[in-house]
Formats: sequence, C-alpha cells, structure tokens
Amino acid sequence: MHSLKGHLSSLGSARFWLKKGKKRMVETRDETTGLFNSPQPPPKSETPTQGSASSRDSQNDQTKDSTKVDTKSDQNTPNKSEVLTESEMAAKDANPHDVSDCLTGATPERLLEVGMDPAVEAVLRKDRRMVSGDEDGTLPSAVVPEAEYDLHEKLEWVDRDVQALREIVEAEPRLKSRLDRPFLLSFLRARKFDYDKAMVMVRGYYRARQENAEMYVDLAPSALDHVWDLHMQTVLPTPDKLGRTVLIFRTGAWLPEVCTLDDVFRSQVIMLEHIVRVPITQLRGITAVVDCAGLSMTHAYYLTPTHIRRMISVIQEVFPLRFKALHFVHEPSIFDWVFSLVKPFLSDTIKGRLHFHGEDLQSLHQHIPAEELPEELGGTQGPMDNSEFVQNLKLHEEYFKEHFTYGFEAPEEAPRQGTMMEAVTDMGSLIGSYYRRMCID
Repeated sequence: MHSLKGHLSSLGSARFWLKKGKKRMVETRDETTGLFNSPQPPPKSETPTQGSASSRDSQNDQTKDSTKVDTKSDQNTPNKSEVLTESEMAAKDANPHDVSDCLTGATPERLLEVGMDPAVEAVLRKDRRMVSGDEDGTLPSAVVPEAEYDLHEKLEWVDRDVQALREIVEAEPRLKSRLDRPFLLSFLRARKFDYDKAMVMVRGYYRARQENAEMYVDLAPSALDHVWDLHMQTVLPTPDKLGRTVLIFRTGAWLPEVCTLDDVFRSQVIMLEHIVRVPITQLRGITAVVDCAGLSMTHAYYLTPTHIRRMISVIQEVFPLRFKALHFVHEPSIFDWVFSLVKPFLSDTIKGRLHFHGEDLQSLHQHIPAEELPEELGGTQGPMDNSEFVQNLKLHEEYFKEHFTYGFEAPEEAPRQGTMMEAVTDMGSLIGSYYRRMCID
C-alpha cells in the first residue's frame, strides 16, 4: 500500500519545476483516457498586462501556466487505474477498498462505488456551518491527495503560491484587498492555482462589490434578523452524497412586505461569505436546493433584470466557490415563466448542472439523504430551522464588519450620464460582464 501511494502521488502530481528559468507548469489529465500528459512550454505573452502574473513573472523570473490537454494520447496505453505492479494488483484483489481509495480519492463520484476511506468520511461529516476563525485555510491531511489531484494544490508549494498571489494583488491600483492566507487560498483553489485566473477572480469579486456598493453598507448578520426569522434559507450541517456543502432556499417563504429582494441578496452574500471560509467546501463545492413551493406572481412582480443579473453573478462569475449542482423541487405552474427570465443569464455549464424534480422528492434523495433534510423536502429532520446556523453567523459579527470595508477605493471612470432606464441597464451589464463563468468548474 505504501509503495502504491507513493507511485500514485508521483503520477497524480499536477505540477513540476522546469529547471531553466524555474517556470512553474501544469501537467494535465486527458478526461477520455484518464492519462496525464506531459506539459508543454507555455506560449510567450507578447503584451503582458500590468499586475498580471505574466507581467510579474517577467520581472521576477518565476511564472506559472496551464497547458492544453493532448487529444492525441495513445488510446492503447493503460489508464491511471491500470498502472499497478503485480503486488499491488494482488493487494487490490485481497482488499479492493483500500486500493480503490488511493486510486480514486480525487473522484467523489467513484467513492459511492468503492466505499469511502474512514479518515476522509470523518472530514466530510464535520459540521459545514461551523467556521473557526483561527484556521489558516489548510485542508485536513486526509484530503490533501484529492486537492493535489483535483486542484493542482501541492502542500509544500502552498505558502509560495499564496505569497505570489499576494504580491499580484498588492500591485493592483486602487485596490484595498484582504491579503490573509485563508482569503487568498480560496481564490487559488477556485481557479486551480493559476495565478492569473485567481487574480482575475479577485478583481471581479471586488468590482462586483464596487458596482453594488449600497448592498454592502452596514452589512452584518445582526442587520438581517428580519430575513433570518422567515427561515427562508440555511446550510445543512452534513454534505450531500458527494461531500458537497448543501444550501437550501425556500422561495415561498419570502415575504416582500417584510424584507426586500435586496435584503434577500444581502443575506445570501453573508451565507456564502461564511461557508467559503471552510476549506473542505472550497474543495468539494456547493449543492443548492431551491424549494419553489409557494412561489407566486407576487414574488415574480419584484424580479427585475438587474436583480437577476446581480444574483446570478454571485453563482457563476466572481465568487470563489464551485457550484456543482442546483436542484429545484415543488415547481408550480408559474415556475416556467420565472425560469425563462433567469435562463438567459446562465452559462452552459450551469445549465448542465440543473436538476428539476417537481414533486418527486425520491429523486432528490438520490443526491441528498432524506435523513439529512427538513420535512419540507421529504426529510426526517423536522421543519426547516436556521436558528443554529444564524447563531454561528453572529459569532463572526466583527469579522463581517471588517471584511466588507475592503474593496476598490474609487471608480476607474466617471459614472455614465443617462436616463433612469439606461442607468439600470448599465448596472446590469456591468455585473453581467465581469469575468463571466469564472467559478463553475
């Protein structure tokens, strides 16, 4: 087993150093054959932009790039799971559970087939609502091989990677950003440790905040008690069957006369900012369940393109979380019309991750166990109650107050003058155009 782990660790390593120039490169994996392809030198950038990784690396003689998958891989070459010695094959026959865990630790879907390593299962079962303020963003050791396989995160290089991104962020004009290790690590993981793409996401993250500055004024959990009291949304303490953190949103619980759609958006931002601080959530991603029971024309009346763009931008553009699945249940007749307003703003990748269950809650339970769900979703946990989650949010009140003070100091250009309709349209365009489809892999 130890020899097998060592073999797979070297085989699954996603990066290596090129001696000349010390340029960091990425080894990629052919999704068809399962093979890892030898990296090729990255194309030279003729006009590196200021503040980008390519510009910084040209000054410091240290760069990092991704390479394209070689689609001409030999189809007859054994795939990764077949590269075993005779002794390892014998071990596989004698105890397939252990060997399979080594081979497929980075593939959550296959864990359902072969069983889960107890150490990994213990990590995944930890309460996803709990955030420890003194953590440095390091993943538990049980999932380090998975992070290397899936995110190109090599433990011994993480500190250097964080420092590289920190220097790039510091060079961004007029940006006052968080520079702590956990914050920067979330962006590196979301973009699989590509410095340039991580910086694009950081910039987009703060741009979206700048363009919606009124949404972040005095934003803290205690300012949204009127929203929390509706028990409209929560985070489950346990993950779905693939280890993803589960968010639940009940559209019918929204009372427009009690809280505005802007308040709903603000509460969603607080939730996401909270759970993104959990390293295992950064690794495994998010599953969202939208309970549409009670959705009516009263709710639809308040939806505007600006609100829709703003909410979609958080899901698929600038937030450092990977949204892996969105499940819709109890869709009423009006749902088709409401979804027709939302659909044009969705990327093709997100569209491919939508699941519509209607009244068939058994199909939802194939993804999330019924024993983990509230009774509104056919579960056994009683009525949905977000009290414990909100209580945990309020433990981090000071963190949120400080967190939302960061951002761009001033707009790069003067606001455009025009009619009210033009202003609304421009706002939506700005939100929708910044680094589209950034966080959906």
